[in-house]
Amino acid sequence: MTLGTIVFFGFVLWAEPAEELSKPFLRVFPSFRPEECEDWAIRPFICKQCLREGKRYAQEIRFFEDGPYRTHGCYAEPGGFESFEGETKTGNANPR
Repeated sequence: MTLGTIVFFGFVLWAEPAEELSKPFLRVFPSFRPEECEDWAIRPFICKQCLREGKRYAQEIRFFEDGPYRTHGCYAEPGGFESFEGETKTGNANPR
C-alpha cells in the first residue's frame, strides 16, 4: 500500500500543470458608451479603447486545474477576438 501511494503521488508531481481542462470560453460584453465601461468592465481602459475602435470589450477564459486564466481584449464580428495582453488574434480571420 505504501508503494502504491508513492507511485500515485509521483505521477501527480510530474503531471503537466498547464494542461487545459476544457475549450476556451469567449465572453463578449455589450457596451455602447464609455461610461458603461466604468460600471462593469474588469479592465475599463481596454473597454474604452475597444469602443474607440468600434469593437466590443471581451474576455477569453481558459480553464486550468489551478483556476481560470483571463485574457482581455476586443471583439469585432469580421475579425474575431484581439488580445491586448499578447497581441494575438483568435476567431474567424476570413469571414464569408
